Amino acid sequence: MSMTMSTLYAFLAHDVLGNALATVLVAGTAYTAKKLRTGLRKRNDQTRDTGQ
Repeated sequence: MSMTMSTLYAFLAHDVLGNALATVLVAGTAYTAKKLRTGLRKRNDQTRDTGQ
């Protein structure tokens, strides 16, 4: 029984680490995309203003 519990614990610990890593990657990707989108929007606004 204890071997099954330790195996289950190891699997859950690994799963939690995997989920945490995935969360960090997704959050980082979303943050980078938001920064890029904001930067492009600012640049587009500037070119639009200078165009007029």
